[in-house]
Amino acid sequence: MGEGVVRTLLDDGATVIATGRDRARLDELRANVVDAETDQRLHTEVLDASAPDLDAQIEALATTYGTFDGVVVAVASWGNQGRRPALSLNDDEWQHLLDANLTTVFRLFRGFLPHTARTGMILQLNGMSADIPFPGAAGVALSAAASKSLTRTIAAEQDGRGPRFYQVILGVVRTRARQRAGVDDPTWLEGEEVGAHVAALVVGTSPLSDTTVHYLTDKRVGPEAH
Repeated sequence: MGEGVVRTLLDDGATVIATGRDRARLDELRANVVDAETDQRLHTEVLDASAPDLDAQIEALATTYGTFDGVVVAVASWGNQGRRPALSLNDDEWQHLLDANLTTVFRLFRGFLPHTARTGMILQLNGMSADIPFPGAAGVALSAAASKSLTRTIAAEQDGRGPRFYQVILGVVRTRARQRAGVDDPTWLEGEEVGAHVAALVVGTSPLSDTTVHYLTDKRVGPEAH
């Protein structure tokens, strides 16, 4: 999904700073998406949303690259406990899931806000677990629902006085990992379709630019507000 978003933004002429915790995966991303024309416009930087010095890391990015026109947040962690009923989790497992899936979103929103253009946007890509039960993954589902609420609250608090905040809830996306496992369906979303919606929100041309919560679950329908 992230790869599709990066590729679309590059194809639209943007300069993209892709971040993540794993340098090897960032190098793989670069190898998969760049060509001779886009190579100089993709920068990859290690960024850990759980790090104590996250704000300083973000400030360093802004010092290097300037104010951001758009920030896309996509974080997810299944933890190490596997698929388990909610009430079988111990306190440490529960806290880890909340820290990894919710606190990270909060910290990224807070950290990037001062470095995002007033006419820009900050967006979280989320999943359908924000709205529906997710047996065996209560921490992930609860965090998805809570980060949706967080985005709506921040958007209301901003009230047009700074970057726009968005929550985009996605259906199933075709990914390389799923295809390698033999799991694929041509009716699922393409990463580039997600990227096209993100790009339209960055420049403000989407008809949903004035709406905080968007759903992109059916490629035949496209982005819609509920």
